[in-house]
Amino acid sequence: MAKKAAVINDLSGFGKCSLSAAAAVLSVCGIQPCAVPTAILTNQTGYPEYRCVDFTEHLGAYTKIWKNNHVSFDGIYSGYIANEAQIDFIIDFIDMFKTENTLVLVDPVMGDNGNIYKSYNSEMCGKMSALVKKADIITPNLTELCILSKKDYETVSRLPINERIKSIGEMAYSLIEDSCRSVAVTGIVDGLYVYNYLFSENEELVSRSRYYKASFSGTGDLFASTLFAKLLCGDGHESALKTASEFIERSAADTITCQSFDPNDGVEFEKNLIYLVKGEIQNE
Repeated sequence: MAKKAAVINDLSGFGKCSLSAAAAVLSVCGIQPCAVPTAILTNQTGYPEYRCVDFTEHLGAYTKIWKNNHVSFDGIYSGYIANEAQIDFIIDFIDMFKTENTLVLVDPVMGDNGNIYKSYNSEMCGKMSALVKKADIITPNLTELCILSKKDYETVSRLPINERIKSIGEMAYSLIEDSCRSVAVTGIVDGLYVYNYLFSENEELVSRSRYYKASFSGTGDLFASTLFAKLLCGDGHESALKTASEFIERSAADTITCQSFDPNDGVEFEKNLIYLVKGEIQNE
């Protein structure tokens, strides 16, 4: 029987992100994605116009009915959160459904490039610190890592690369000492390459991919979804990190070959899903 994972995230009609990205990746890896929508959007918020319907009032029905139906999960994965109440909901959801065999991944979606998203405020960022303590692994970018560690993004981002990596490791290990088991820090750009780092108590891993000088919608969701799926399938940290990084790199490479592309549309990941099945992603 297929493993089941609760995926708590928004659903965007366009943008190849959040639930649509996670559902595709988990399904192709043989995992049943059980969607819990935090919000429903016409498209992701990078487009000039969008409409968002907050789904908070409906979330309680999921825990009540699923508990009554005696469902269980091999994994729980949370992403975009619309408000403070949803963070409380996710914490309660994890407390209700997590067992010693349940893998919990929290993608602390709060901001990028040194700025928090418009839907966030300092109170929500504070509550996110409580949520990540429930996770086995978290997948922050540098902005989110700085928020969680209460460090200044501008100071860290301006450091020479070797000092920046040292600072990233120190922040990651401070979170590990405080709560979660592993921290995967995504999207650290240096020259022609982008690096993803994974820190745990006994490991310090890095993957390197080609940097295509564009910020595509949904790559963070695809990375977190692939890492989560591969770990849930039994891969070790090193293999899961490598697969997630190469999947994004291959998809980005296919995207920029298009004559015209809009980064808001996301990357051409669909035809690369076959490599997640075969486990044959290799740099070319």
